[in-house]
Amino acid sequence: MSRAAARRAGVLAYSPRSRELIRRVLRALGHSPLVFTNLDEFLGLGRGAATLDLLVLGDVPDTDSQGRAVAACARDLIGSAVPVLRVPMQQQGRSVRQRGVAGGGTSPRYFSDLYRTILSFLDSLGFDSTPRLLVWDRYAFHPTERIVAFNDEELRLDAVDFDIALELFYSAGRPVAGSWLTRMLPAGEHGANWHRIDNLACTIDELRVALALDGSNGWTLETLPGAAYRLANRAPQEASPTLVRTPAASAPKRRRAAPVADLG
Repeated sequence: MSRAAARRAGVLAYSPRSRELIRRVLRALGHSPLVFTNLDEFLGLGRGAATLDLLVLGDVPDTDSQGRAVAACARDLIGSAVPVLRVPMQQQGRSVRQRGVAGGGTSPRYFSDLYRTILSFLDSLGFDSTPRLLVWDRYAFHPTERIVAFNDEELRLDAVDFDIALELFYSAGRPVAGSWLTRMLPAGEHGANWHRIDNLACTIDELRVALALDGSNGWTLETLPGAAYRLANRAPQEASPTLVRTPAASAPKRRRAAPVADLG
């Protein structure tokens, strides 16, 4: 196991989306996330919290139902030596700076935003922050660029399409309700992103064509009864992707942008 893979990262986040996306990013970057759903769970670590290599706070309230300042309580438990990053994903605009907590930039809204934010934080700490590809069979996802590579092509997706595609691949072989896909996307969007989320069925139909998820590459994106979907593969696949370090240089590939339909 590499030095980076041995690092333990605490994740404290109250919303399922925030917890899952932060966990995925940390695992993709070679860290071992320990996930907590509320302050009491985290406080249960006791002195063990001080042995964490870092702590990432996702969507946490300023104060919980008992009136405790969540970020401050977490900081008090782990001590001043453990670096802390706060990345609230539910709010739009800028995050709030707090004592002993890194953050204060624009809140990440999508997986690629979160990936770049955590990658930059790790780099500032001197940790291994080499970007890694997320690979499922013939499909390689480049999180920093929102590019999916397959069949010697590179397809750049918008933020909504990239997050939907990732969710389907992470859930490969299992039915995924449309309501869950919507829940795993940001709330309160506007403009083109809102149209693509609000017209989820059309967006997924376009994604099926753009990524050739018709069985020709071994993967088929199925539409199931009850507004659900399943990404199936002829050969059983692991739910977690293979992690591949981004090469310093590689042969150029044909790059194209995903088609964007006018959804009104």
